[in-house]
Amino acid sequence: DAYEALVRRFESPLYRYFLASHGDPQLAGEQSADCFSDLVEALPKMSGGPEQLRSFVFAVARNVLRRQWRRRSRGFARLVSAAEAIDHWPAPDAVVEAAEESARLIEAIRSLDQPTRDVFLLRFVEQLSVAEVAETLGEPIGTVKSRLHRGRRQLQEILQITSGLS
Repeated sequence: DAYEALVRRFESPLYRYFLASHGDPQLAGEQSADCFSDLVEALPKMSGGPEQLRSFVFAVARNVLRRQWRRRSRGFARLVSAAEAIDHWPAPDAVVEAAEESARLIEAIRSLDQPTRDVFLLRFVEQLSVAEVAETLGEPIGTVKSRLHRGRRQLQEILQITSGLS
C-alpha cells in the first residue's frame, strides 16, 4: 500500500522532471520506473520526516539522471526535441502558441550549464521551493538563489536571440 501511494503521488512529477530534462518520452518512462526501484532501496536510509520526502525523491531522481548521463557520455544518443514530444491533436491557436513557447523555454533551459539546469527543472518544472531545491541538490540556499538569478539572465539572452531568429 505504501509503495502504491508513493507511485500515485510521484509518478507524474517524476515523469515530467525526466521529460523536461531531455525530451525523450520513452526514456522518461524508463527513468521513472528506475527511480521507483531505487526508492525502494533508498527509503530505509532516508533521515528526517515526511516533510523531506519530496526532496528525497527528487534527489534519487537526480541520481538516476546522472547515471543515464554517464552511460550516454560513453555513446552518442539522439535527443528528441520537446516539440516532437508534444501531443499533435488539433487544438486552438492559443494552446498551440503556448505549447511552442513552453518548448522554446524547455529547450533554452536545456542549454544552461548542468547545475543551473538542475535548479531550474526542480524549481519551475517540479515547483519545489528554494529550500527543497537546496536540500535536494545538497547545496546552500544562497547558491541556489544565485543560480536562479544568473540562469534567468541567461534565459532572457537565449530567448531574445532565438526570438530574433524567428
